[in-house]
Amino acid sequence: MHQLRGNPGKRARNDKEPEPDVLQDLAAPAHLPAATAAVWNQLAPQLKKAGVLTTIDTPALEMACDAIATFRLCMEKTAEGRLLQKNAETGSISLSPWAMVKSMAYKQALAVLREFGATPSARSRVTIDPQGELFGKEPAGTGTDGGHYDA
Repeated sequence: MHQLRGNPGKRARNDKEPEPDVLQDLAAPAHLPAATAAVWNQLAPQLKKAGVLTTIDTPALEMACDAIATFRLCMEKTAEGRLLQKNAETGSISLSPWAMVKSMAYKQALAVLREFGATPSARSRVTIDPQGELFGKEPAGTGTDGGHYDA
């Protein structure tokens, strides 16, 4: 990720950073619920194409997909402006639990997606080596070199 993000802090680069293999099998893990698997099937190919999905990233992607699936469920539950609820006993009005869960899921998904550079501001910090091909290197993120990215 350091190569993708660049060096904004100007700290010395870790040349011994692990280089995990690119994730080849993009099928959603069997243990994921259907809604989470649907998000996986949407995001995994895009993240692989961007060159940021490796074999050790699957737990983080699972968490992002689960948070997005939860967010989408909450969107359905709060449709038609059902953000507030009235307590039958006291008559007080409060925020719907679905609205609170939606807010938490949004924050969780956004945090993980930023780690993958999957938001506009996070992506703006990603850099590539446009001269890599001049020196016989595979373009960053192609995955044809066993997951080793030279940028």
